[in-house]
Parts: sequence; C-alpha cells; structure tokens
Amino acid sequence: MRCEDCRNALNRTSASLARDVEQSFPDCECERYSVGQNSPGKIADDEILYRMFVNPVDVDGQGRLAREALYTAYIDGLSIIRECAEDTHVEALVSDILSVRPGGDFKTIRAIFKFVCITVRKEMVHFKGADVRAFCVYDQTTPRILDATQPPVPTHGIVLSRRLTDPPRYTRKQFEADCNNTLHRLIAAEEIPVQGFRQGLVDRLNQRSLSGEFVRA
Repeated sequence: MRCEDCRNALNRTSASLARDVEQSFPDCECERYSVGQNSPGKIADDEILYRMFVNPVDVDGQGRLAREALYTAYIDGLSIIRECAEDTHVEALVSDILSVRPGGDFKTIRAIFKFVCITVRKEMVHFKGADVRAFCVYDQTTPRILDATQPPVPTHGIVLSRRLTDPPRYTRKQFEADCNNTLHRLIAAEEIPVQGFRQGLVDRLNQRSLSGEFVRA
C-alpha cells in the first residue's frame, strides 16, 4: 500500500511536489520503492546520472551554469537521465526538453553534467539539532510533452530537495539559496562535452531543434 502511495505521489505534475512528498513521506521514504512507469528499478547509489541544461535559460554565453538553474529541485524536481538509458530514451527526453510553444525561441542543450547518485544522496545538513539527508533521488517518470500519447521515458528520474525550513531561524529564502549552492557544487563538478555525448546524439538533436522540429502542436 505504501509503495502505491509513493507512486501516486511522485507520478503527477505539481508545482509543490518537493513540499508534498516531504510532508507525506519524510526522510526519503519513497526511495525504498521503484515509482516510475516501466522503470528498470530503483536508482542505485552507484548509478551514473546526467543532468542537461539549456540555452538561454540555464547557461550563459561563456558556458557558465547559473546556480538558479537548479531551483526545480525544491519545486517539482530536477530532471535527470540514467546511464542505463537507451539512445531512444535520450532522444525522447531531449526532444521534450527542447520543445517550445509556437513563436518561442528555439533552444539547445548547452551543458551536460555527470554525477554518481551517492554524491547527492550522502549530502547531509544540520537541521533542528540533527544531521539529516538533504536530497532524495527517485526513478520518477513524467508524461511526454511533444506527444502525450507516448509512454513516459522509463529511465528518467528526479532529484528532490527535502524542504527543510525552520523560520525564523532558517527561512525559505536561506534554504533555497543553500540548495542552489549545494547542488551546483555536487552536480556541476564534471561536465561532459555535448558534441561527444552518445556519439553526437544530443548535438544532432540541437540542430533539429534549431531547424524548428520541436515546436509543440
């Protein structure tokens, strides 16, 4: 029953997902279960994960990653893709990331960062007199954007920050700044060249994006 509750909680679209999951399933409880649709299983501590960032929102002209680019971890989750993903999974996920509304500016993947899951899972914070985990990592899947009739990408996942605030001693603003800085340190340590990732797959998807292929209907 608790497993099903976790799946229902995580496989929905919500701007308050991080807060809701922490309130209902504190201390990363849902990591005990595989929660994604057709997922290959829970994300293991030693799994290699990737996070992609787009232009112009996250990365400036000099290739510098903004700390604010990681804010979704404490809102609705920071999307990641697993090393075990097939190329078709990467193509589906990246196509959705690059999708734009009609008339919108075309996007490209400007940076890809590689990290090991345990790097994020082992991060601790001091909260209310105890050292507790700061982040949870789930094999969550989400609906497709370009073609909602297609099944979710099974090798998608998310990093969720535990919303640990204790006002007035530790305010929401302080928490969010600390979250951005910490994830920047943990995730942005190893950058992977876009052109070489998956034998140029993402670079080719960037070119297709610039040609207008990923405009939403």
